Amino acid sequence: MLLAPLRYLRIQHSVKWRWDAWMPLAGATALTAVLRLWPAIPSPFSATGYIAGLQPMYAILGGFFIAALTLLTTAQTTALRQPLAGYPAPMVAGESTPLIRQRFLCLLFGYLSFSVFGLYLLGFGAILCAPGLRLMVGGATRAWLGTFFLFGYNFWLAHTAVATLVGLYYFTDRLQRPDVEFAPPHPARAD
Repeated sequence: MLLAPLRYLRIQHSVKWRWDAWMPLAGATALTAVLRLWPAIPSPFSATGYIAGLQPMYAILGGFFIAALTLLTTAQTTALRQPLAGYPAPMVAGESTPLIRQRFLCLLFGYLSFSVFGLYLLGFGAILCAPGLRLMVGGATRAWLGTFFLFGYNFWLAHTAVATLVGLYYFTDRLQRPDVEFAPPHPARAD
């Protein structure tokens, strides 16, 4: 029940793997490389570093995502009640009914709300624990652990950014246009 917002990750669609894997992987790789290789960047784990700099943004985004979720759950427009376009129809794994736009957007913004809360807590914990780990763990091991943590953190951050852009696309453009009709492929004839 507490992890219900993660149902967004179970949505199956032919292009969704790009949003969930390839784009966040590229973003996480680039961010982590810059944070680890660029000269004169303060420690990402310091009180004035990269992670601390992102913390205020999560409070703003959390409010935006909760407001969007509230709007979506109370809206009664026909545009939101239509099924998502595409063939095969986008569905949640393990369910038999295709997604409608409203449910897709509710799953998306529920996931985004969960993500910014999780990223905030993860960042807060990293800033809190970094000074102690610096004393307990040796230099090379600490560098590898820090890089591994940053890559995972940046992957989640990049995934959240890509999903936010998908949500903004739906709100600003996709809900305003009619669906293109897709015809299912014709089965091959046996001659």
